[in-house]
Amino acid sequence: MKAIIVGAGEVGYHIAERLSREGHDIVVIERDAAARQRVQEELDVLTIEGSGSSPRVLEEAGIQDAEMMIAVADIDEINIAACVLAKAYGVERAIARVRDPDLSENPFLEHGRRLGIDLLINPNVVVAEELVTLVKTSAAAEVGKFADGKVLMLGLQLSGQAPLVGRPLKSLRAFHSTTPFIIVGIYRRGALLIPDGSTVVEEQDHLFFVSNRESVNSILTLMGKKEQIVHRVLLIGGGRVGLRVAQLLEREHLSIKLMERNPARCEELSQRLERTLVLKGDGTDVRALAEEGIGEMDAVVTTTDDEGANILAALLAKEYKARKAIALIKRPHLLQLLPHLGIDAAVSPRLSTAGVILKYVRKGRILSVFEIPESAAETLEVAVSPGSRVVGQAIRALGLPSNAIVGAVAHRDEIIIPKGDTILQTDDRVIVFALPAAIPAVERLFA
Repeated sequence: MKAIIVGAGEVGYHIAERLSREGHDIVVIERDAAARQRVQEELDVLTIEGSGSSPRVLEEAGIQDAEMMIAVADIDEINIAACVLAKAYGVERAIARVRDPDLSENPFLEHGRRLGIDLLINPNVVVAEELVTLVKTSAAAEVGKFADGKVLMLGLQLSGQAPLVGRPLKSLRAFHSTTPFIIVGIYRRGALLIPDGSTVVEEQDHLFFVSNRESVNSILTLMGKKEQIVHRVLLIGGGRVGLRVAQLLEREHLSIKLMERNPARCEELSQRLERTLVLKGDGTDVRALAEEGIGEMDAVVTTTDDEGANILAALLAKEYKARKAIALIKRPHLLQLLPHLGIDAAVSPRLSTAGVILKYVRKGRILSVFEIPESAAETLEVAVSPGSRVVGQAIRALGLPSNAIVGAVAHRDEIIIPKGDTILQTDDRVIVFALPAAIPAVERLFA
C-alpha cells in the first residue's frame, strides 16, 4: 500500500514508523526542516518539503498512486484541505486529525463525510475516553475494549503476593473451567513475550489478559488485585482534555473536583460543567492538594499541557495515598518509566490517536486496534468475512504465526475464550494479540 502522511510530528512519525516497518510505501510531507530531517535519518520513507494543502506538493508526493491519505499536521485546516484534495485525486481513504471540536463534532459535517473525508479524529476526545476507561477500571494500567465492551483486555503489574506467582500457566486449567480467560502477553525485563502453558509467572511481571467483562473481578483476585468502586475523582488541568474528561465522568454521577490555574478558564469551566466543583489552584502545590483531600481520592487524573507537571502531580497523589494516579504523557517512551515511579497508569495522545488511525489502515474487516505502548504490539478485533479462508477452520489449523494468539471470539451473543478446536464462523469477531512482526501475516489471514 502507498500512503501519504502529512505532518511529521509525534503522531505522523509514529504512524510512518509502524507502516514502513511493515513494508508499506510511505511518503511524508512536512514543512519543518528539523522534523523532516528526523524522519529522513531514522525511517525508511520518502520525505517531501511543503504543505499538504498544495496540489503541487501532493503531486510531487505521488498522490495519483496513493491509496491512503493520513493528515496529522499541527493545523486543522491543512489536514482537512489535504484530505479533500486527496479524495479529488481519487485516493480511496482519507483521514484528518482535527483538534477543534467545532470541526470534529459539528453535526453538519457528519464527522467529515459531508466533505468526502472518511474520518475526522479529535485526539482530545480519544484521549479523554481512554482516561475515563482507566478511571472506571481501577485495578488496570491498560484497558482495551472489544466486541462492544463485552470483551476486555487488561494490563496490570503483579505483586509478590499474587497467588499466580511461581505457577505455570497450564496449572490454571481448572480455574479456566469456571472463569474463562487467557493470558496473551507478559512484559518481563524490557521485552514482551507470548506465553504458553509451560511459562511460569514471575513476581513483577506485567500481564495482559483477555476475558469477558463478567469474569474480571475473579481474575483480578487470582492476580492479587481488587477492583474498587470509584466515587471521588480529582482532575488536574482544565484544558480541552480535562474538560472532556469531566463531562464524561459527570455522566457516571461521581464526585468530581477539577483544579485549574487560570482564573478565566476556571470561570469558563464553571459555566460549562454541571456537577463538577471547579477549583483555582496549582496541581503541583502540595498545600493546595492536601487541602482538597487528595489522599481521599479514588483516582487523580493529571491532564495539563505540561508533561512534567502531570508526572509531578501524579507522584504527589501517590505520596498522599490516592488509590490511583493517571498521567497524560506526550512522549510515549516515558510510559515504561512511570510504573517504576509508582504511577498507576498513563495515556499518550500519540498512541491513542495512532491506534484509531491504524484501524483504518489495516486490511480486512478490522473493527478496533489497541496498541501496547511498551512493545508496539497490537490487539486487533477482526470480523470474519463471508468467503474468508478462516471460515469453518479450527484455530489450531489457521497457521497463525507463533508471535500471535487468539484471545477471544465473539460468536453472536456468546463470548468464547477459545481452545485449539474452536471453529470460526462468518461474522465472528476475533480478538487477536500480535507482536509487530506478526501483524502483516494476521492481516493476510483474515483478509
